[in-house]
Amino acid sequence: AVFALWRFAALLRHPRLHWKYVRRMKRIPDVAVPVLFSERMLWRKLFDRDPDFVTFSDKLACKRWIAERLPGLPVPRVLWEGERPEDIPPELIRPGVAIKANHGSGFNLLIRDAPPPREQVVATARRWLAKDWGRRRGEWSYAQVPRRVFVEELVGPGPEDPPGARLLDIKIHAGGGRVGFSVSLATAEDGRRCGVVHDEAGRRLSEPDMPLPEMPEAEPLPETLAAARDAARVLSREVDYARFDFLAVGRRLYAGEITVFHLAGYREFGALFGSAMGPVWNLRHSWPMRHAAEGGWLWRAYAAALSRALPR
Repeated sequence: AVFALWRFAALLRHPRLHWKYVRRMKRIPDVAVPVLFSERMLWRKLFDRDPDFVTFSDKLACKRWIAERLPGLPVPRVLWEGERPEDIPPELIRPGVAIKANHGSGFNLLIRDAPPPREQVVATARRWLAKDWGRRRGEWSYAQVPRRVFVEELVGPGPEDPPGARLLDIKIHAGGGRVGFSVSLATAEDGRRCGVVHDEAGRRLSEPDMPLPEMPEAEPLPETLAAARDAARVLSREVDYARFDFLAVGRRLYAGEITVFHLAGYREFGALFGSAMGPVWNLRHSWPMRHAAEGGWLWRAYAAALSRALPR
């Protein structure tokens, strides 16, 4: 009865997100007892207001949060930050930097070769700041981030790296100090994006639904991947689940971003989630479940029922 009432109340209060889920995932979600990854993501959007999610959604605040917990792990250096794109120092619009906005995804202008005109950079950054990221998909934490533009030093192969070294983007799914699987991404010589998947022990996996081709160019060094997993274990101790991103070149590892709405929640991992991710994301450790005693009678009753219903 509690779950039926909860499903009905959630549908009345959030019909748009329910309908968007049905259109994208071709199924009706269970927001009372979420089991699938996409259902848990929708549950997070509707009910989880962990204040740390705002910190993680802010690219600048996230850097500081990581540095406090892993001071020995380098992060890409911020050269300038401010609220007005027109205040970006002209000398910083040059090769070797990335110009970004801190409050959303995809707000990146990477300058590797000839820089674009300053007017174009300013106009692009203004469009970023005007965009209310995440509202349509229910990613509520982005709306609470104070919007800023910043210039960041690009990470890439250097003279100290072995010949042919590539920049890798390592994404590790972890929660409660436990690591699930990781996806390493790179750009192949022909310009295509490629990736490989590893389990919690660093063994290579093969996921049939992976949208990118599996190629050795994305294979990180074992010690680099191990260091990223160790860092993710430390960083994930305070959150029930998140995706922890790192940048790697050879043996050099840099902290990246923390994502709490992986692919906006419209993704399933099939057998991978059940075997490598299922034990990682424990909803009992989520912020609303840990603060259930502070809620109203319906929330307390629901939280108690959910705790009993979730898999052990």
